[in-house]
Amino acid sequence: MKKMGFSIISSSVLLLFVEILVVMQLPQLSNAVVDDLSPFPTNFLFGTASSSYQYEGAYNIDGKGQSNWDNFTHGGRSRILDGSSGDIAVDHYH
Repeated sequence: MKKMGFSIISSSVLLLFVEILVVMQLPQLSNAVVDDLSPFPTNFLFGTASSSYQYEGAYNIDGKGQSNWDNFTHGGRSRILDGSSGDIAVDHYH
């Protein structure tokens, strides 16, 4: 039993050592991959955006009033290919 326990402990120590070596190399590996594969200039800044239409939902509750997108999606004929709208959206309102 002691021999098996020692083997498990030594295997764990070896695995930990290998993991530490890999983690120490990650910054070098990640820089190499990004530098070689990125089609963007080094000073390129990425950005994101969102709108209340995407998050709020509740288009006709508590006197919110309709936005341009509400009017567009509820305009009678289907203007959105799958017929969806922002009526529920992420529904942050509720």
